Amino acid sequence: MRMKRLILTMSVLVAALTMSAQDEVLQKYSDMGDMNTTVVTKRMLKNLPLEQFNLPYLSDLIDRIDNMKILVSRGDKAGKALGTKLPGQLSGKGFKTVLTTKKDGSDITVLQSKKDPNSVVILMYKKPQAIAASLKGDFSDIEDWKLGEEE
Repeated sequence: MRMKRLILTMSVLVAALTMSAQDEVLQKYSDMGDMNTTVVTKRMLKNLPLEQFNLPYLSDLIDRIDNMKILVSRGDKAGKALGTKLPGQLSGKGFKTVLTTKKDGSDITVLQSKKDPNSVVILMYKKPQAIAASLKGDFSDIEDWKLGEEE
């Protein structure tokens, strides 16, 4: 019985640490003075006008999202940092790039955690502004989706 509790405790700890890697990186940007941060739960998604974020692929993923955190840069310094440094920082924390494309002059990057495939980050960067959405939900099969492709 003690061994089961120990294993369960360790499993929870490992899961918390892997989830916190993504949150840790994004928290650094949230703490910047010229960054707006919005946290949205599944319940709130129904009432949220997604077009206000102008974030590609968000409407394609909406049914799979449990919660999300959206960071929007207000200043040039924060936008440049978020747009240029975030993909590398997430890659260093175990994320892989699922999609990179350009849309309406913006660089779009979709990254997914290798350890927790249900964690995805969408980054849109159009100098000097950037938007990042950290999504938690059912994204285990995201590589099979046709994001950015015409069907």
